[in-house]
Amino acid sequence: MKTITFNFNHPVKGNVILSPLNCIGGLCLRMKVESSKDNLLKIPVNDCNEGKWKLLLDWEYDGRIFSHQEDFEITKKPSVV
Repeated sequence: MKTITFNFNHPVKGNVILSPLNCIGGLCLRMKVESSKDNLLKIPVNDCNEGKWKLLLDWEYDGRIFSHQEDFEITKKPSVV
């Protein structure tokens, strides 16, 4: 399974939106996420097609709201010859 992993110093429970960078509206993948007991948050990206994507993560902790945004790229694995 392909994932993007974050290591937090506190528990995280929130929402993720994944959207292609070259897309105007439309296709977005939305999911609720929660970190594991060791505060690792693994976001599955198996459903993302090849290309450049934007990740938007929102969560609340200790009465404060946080947001993180980053771009990433899904590439084909090179074939073994």
